[in-house]
Amino acid sequence: MSKELITCLEDQDVKEAAELMQSKQIRRVPILNKDKRLVGMLSLGDLAHRTQDSKLAGKTLEEVSTPGKSSQ
Repeated sequence: MSKELITCLEDQDVKEAAELMQSKQIRRVPILNKDKRLVGMLSLGDLAHRTQDSKLAGKTLEEVSTPGKSSQ
């Protein structure tokens, strides 16, 4: 578990969330509303299913799974 909490806001673009997941090497990210309350979770599976963009999901999975790529 990480000490730093990584989140996205519900109105952020899904590609931004995918880039964050890639750069931080995380498979799930909590989604917050404007009041900073938890409203959901975004997973790698959600990227593939909801966006219908297999390249985005595949690239994110590859980056998350590559050891030593985290910018933390």
